[in-house]
Amino acid sequence: MSVFLAARNPRVLLAILGALTGPAAFADDSDIALDLDAAQELAVTRQPLLEALNAQARAERESAVAAGQLPDPQLSLGVQGLPINSDDAGSFTRDSDTQLTVGFTQEFPRAAKRRLRGALNEREAQRLDAQAQLAERSIRRDTALAWLELWRFEQALLLNRASLREAEAQMQAVEIALKTSSATQAELLGARVEVGRMRDAVAGAEQSIGHARNVLSRWIGEAAFRPVCPDLPAPPLPTLAQVLERVRMHPQLASLEVQISAAQTGAELARAAYAPDWRVELAYADRPAFSEMVSVQVGIDLPVFTRNRQDRGLAAALARGDAADAAAQDALRELQAEARLNYHDSERLYERLDAYNNSLLPDSAHRVEAALAGWGAGRNALREVLEARRATLELQMTRLELQHDAAKHAAQLEYLGAYADTAETIHE
Repeated sequence: MSVFLAARNPRVLLAILGALTGPAAFADDSDIALDLDAAQELAVTRQPLLEALNAQARAERESAVAAGQLPDPQLSLGVQGLPINSDDAGSFTRDSDTQLTVGFTQEFPRAAKRRLRGALNEREAQRLDAQAQLAERSIRRDTALAWLELWRFEQALLLNRASLREAEAQMQAVEIALKTSSATQAELLGARVEVGRMRDAVAGAEQSIGHARNVLSRWIGEAAFRPVCPDLPAPPLPTLAQVLERVRMHPQLASLEVQISAAQTGAELARAAYAPDWRVELAYADRPAFSEMVSVQVGIDLPVFTRNRQDRGLAAALARGDAADAAAQDALRELQAEARLNYHDSERLYERLDAYNNSLLPDSAHRVEAALAGWGAGRNALREVLEARRATLELQMTRLELQHDAAKHAAQLEYLGAYADTAETIHE
C-alpha cells in the first residue's frame, strides 16, 4: 500500500525528523495531517523491536568470529610425590619423586569444525536479519491497519456530522411549517428523533476516534494524535502472477531458507565429528634436590563407538534439515493462498465500489432531491424525506466500509510484497 520512498515524500521526511529530534519536533508539525506513508515510516524509525533484532544479529556475528578460534590454552600448577609420613613427611628435598610442576595444555579442534561452528553463528545472524525484515513488514502492516481504522472513523464522523446538519435544518423547517399548519406534530417529533439519532451517531464516531488514536499510538506515539490526512492510498493492483512471484521473496521464506542452510551446516558439522581432535600437553617439573624434568604428551580422541553418538548426531542433523525444508514449503503455500485470497477480495471490492460510485450513490442523491421537492410541494410526507436521507447515509457508510476493506486488503498485499516494484501511488 505504501510504495513511496521516504525521499520522495516530504511529509514522510518531516515525520522522520520529528521522531529523531524528539517531542519538540512533534510540537512543530502537530498540525500537519498524518498520512499513511508518514505513519508507517514513524513506526519503523527507532523501533525498539527492530533494534533488538539487529543487536542480536550483531551478537551472533561476533560469536561467529570467536567460534572459529582455537580454545584458550590451559595452565596447571601442582605438587607431585610429596611425602606425608615417616621422617621425610613434608620435605621437598629428601625424595626424588617430589616435584613442583607447571603444565601447559593446548587443544586443537580440527579447522573444519571451527569453521562450521562459526558458520552456524553466521547462519543465525542471517536468520535474525530476515526476522528483522519480517518484523518491519509486520509493523508497517499493523500500523497501516491502525491508521485505516482511525481514517474510517474520521470519515464516518464527517458523514454523520453532515447528516446531522441536514437533520437539524430539516427540523427547523418542520417547526416553521408547523406554525403555518403545513406540517403535523408527528412530523416534528420524527424530525427531532432523527436529530437525536444523528447526534448519538456523531458521539459514537468521536468515541471510536479516541479509541483508534490510542491504538495507533502503540506504533507512533504522540504522532497518533495529529490530524489525519483524508486521502486514502489506492495503489494499482498488479496481476495475480506478479503477486505470487513476489511472495517468493517474503522475509518469512528467507528466514526458513536460512534455517535450511543452517541444518545443512549442522549436518556437515555432524560428519566432521567422526574425525578426532587432538591436544598437546607440555609440563616442567622442578625437583629441588635433584635434576629438573620436562614431559610432553599428545592426546587424541577415539571416536570408535559411533553408533549411539556420532551416528545419532548426524541423523538428527539430517532430520532437522528435512523439517526446515518441509516448513519452507508449507509457508510458501500458506503465503500464496493468503495472496490469492486478498487479491480476489480486492478485485471484488473494487467492482462493488464502482457500482456505488457510478450508480447507487448518484441515484440515492436524486431520490433525496425528489423527496425534498415533493415534501416542499405538499405531495408527500416528511417520512419519505427522512427515509431517503437515511438510505443515502447507509449507502455512504457502506461505501466507506468497502473502501476500508479494500485498503485493509491492500495493506495485507503490501505485507506479502505485492507492491515491491510499484513506482508510484495513486490516490482517489
